[in-house]
Amino acid sequence: MSQPIHTYIELSGVKLEVIGTYYPGEDASMDSPGEEESIEIISVLTAKGDDIGAMVAWFEDVQEHVEQAAMEAFKEGRIWQATEAAIARREMAREAA
Repeated sequence: MSQPIHTYIELSGVKLEVIGTYYPGEDASMDSPGEEESIEIISVLTAKGDDIGAMVAWFEDVQEHVEQAAMEAFKEGRIWQATEAAIARREMAREAA
């Protein structure tokens, strides 16, 4: 199931906001060879709000770097959210006891 991405990355000292969609991929099966996880970038915004996604897409190596950085930031954000949720559940259980 795809998930929306809205994360921040830094590319050569420039902070960028990346908006897109994360696709977790699929394991191989009898009917399908499977798919690797991937992301689809919709927008790459500068601090001023300018969308430089088309310029990023023009340079394949920059596009790959932005995709990789966005995927890493997205995964780190999911880990952080899961950790925060676990801490909150423990605190609520402690308060309820």
